[in-house]
Amino acid sequence: MNGNVRGKGKIEIKKDGSVNGDLTTAQIIIEDGAYFKGSIEIEKSAEKEGDKNVLSRTASAPATPASMEPRSN
Repeated sequence: MNGNVRGKGKIEIKKDGSVNGDLTTAQIIIEDGAYFKGSIEIEKSAEKEGDKNVLSRTASAPATPASMEPRSN
């Protein structure tokens, strides 16, 4: 992908992905092997909203480690 990207929630660049442009998002995941050239701006207001969700989930259920298995689409 060539160009700037704005995501409301999370942007993921998979291991075979390529992005040449600036990113604006609340969360970013760049897998090993992915290509990225540009800048990243993390939106704090969206980040705070995400933190609230994590806290409410943590309070209601014990945290479990996330699986490191690749997701199938």
